Amino acid sequence: MKQSEAKRALAQGGAPSNTAARLVHSGMFKSVVLGAILAGAIIVGLETVPAARESIGGVLVAIDRFVLAIFVLEVILKIAAEGRRPWRYFADPWNVFDFTVTVVCLLPLDAQFAQVLRLGRVGRSLRLVTALPRLQLIVGALLRSLPSFGWITLLLFTLLYAYSVMGVFLFGENDPERFGSLWSSMLTMFSVLTLEGWFDIMHDQMVGLPRSDGSASMETSPVAAPIFFVSFILSGTMIFLNLLVGVIVNSMSEMPNGETALSKVRDGETAPFATPASPLPSLHAPGAEAAHVTLLVERLARMEATLAEVREALREESREESRRRSRA
Repeated sequence: MKQSEAKRALAQGGAPSNTAARLVHSGMFKSVVLGAILAGAIIVGLETVPAARESIGGVLVAIDRFVLAIFVLEVILKIAAEGRRPWRYFADPWNVFDFTVTVVCLLPLDAQFAQVLRLGRVGRSLRLVTALPRLQLIVGALLRSLPSFGWITLLLFTLLYAYSVMGVFLFGENDPERFGSLWSSMLTMFSVLTLEGWFDIMHDQMVGLPRSDGSASMETSPVAAPIFFVSFILSGTMIFLNLLVGVIVNSMSEMPNGETALSKVRDGETAPFATPASPLPSLHAPGAEAAHVTLLVERLARMEATLAEVREALREESREESRRRSRA
């Protein structure tokens, strides 16, 4: 009985060994922290409204201090939940982020560094990522994609540079404001990349812009301009956007199964951490030790079930053998 209870406790997240750990892993505590994050985000937004500051400024300050107190209590409880190894709290990057934001909000900064304090308070809104494991999974996939993003960005910059140089040669005389120099041409092509007003820019190059003296421009490109802009949009926007989406999807598919299952369990679902054939989650993942222990317990339970079936099959075979001998 005790052994089955221990297994059940491990499967629920690593068997919290003290009161602080049980409190930190409780659903009510997570709901309170999530509510504090949302309240802090709303307060920061209300402080940007002058009418709200004048009418309920004192109430906003009181609520802000209460929210900060909850964050400080959360940090203390999470460190206490590690028991005799409090430094393990800082092994989780999300905990480091929470701790940094809380410390910045507690610093006794004067008016000269008021902007730092405000940025720290805005950073508390970003703690919504640490409070929701599903968001952690998405952010983790984005961080895994950063190396690929760098190469895609380099390729996109090369394409942007090549088209900007061609733009100076093709449209510099007709439209010196947009294509008179390499820098202005790159800014123009970047705006085209965002699909903002690109048709008007292309139309100006097709029909020509009037000269400063009011005469019509003879520098028109009715054929080159459509080919130039349409090819740039197709290659720069469509292809590269699909590349970015593909990189993100590939990164999410490569995320360890243990992290995904751990997110489900943290959200209250009862799905197992991984299938028997799936690998153990990365040791660098949040809550990796609990995932390892849970996965091992599950595999041991399956082995015990398999052994029980084998024993039952052997007993049945022995009974059949006994019946045959008695009949003989």
